[in-house]
Amino acid sequence: MNAYTGDTDVAAYCAFCRKRLPTLNGELQPWRAPNGQFFCNEFCADDSEEVRFRRDGRADHKAHERDFFF
Repeated sequence: MNAYTGDTDVAAYCAFCRKRLPTLNGELQPWRAPNGQFFCNEFCADDSEEVRFRRDGRADHKAHERDFFF
């Protein structure tokens, strides 16, 4: 995933550790998680997912466990 940073002073930061995202030749080189968040590397992405899992419990509820009926 490449994103052009342009000439702005706006910095992009890792969603987990808050370090600046890595750049190469003026282009962002972040690790992008399936949920759309950007991380400085795959370890921060994995740690963030682990924290969310521990905080929220299971990753997702199954269809038969939801609070609505068809």
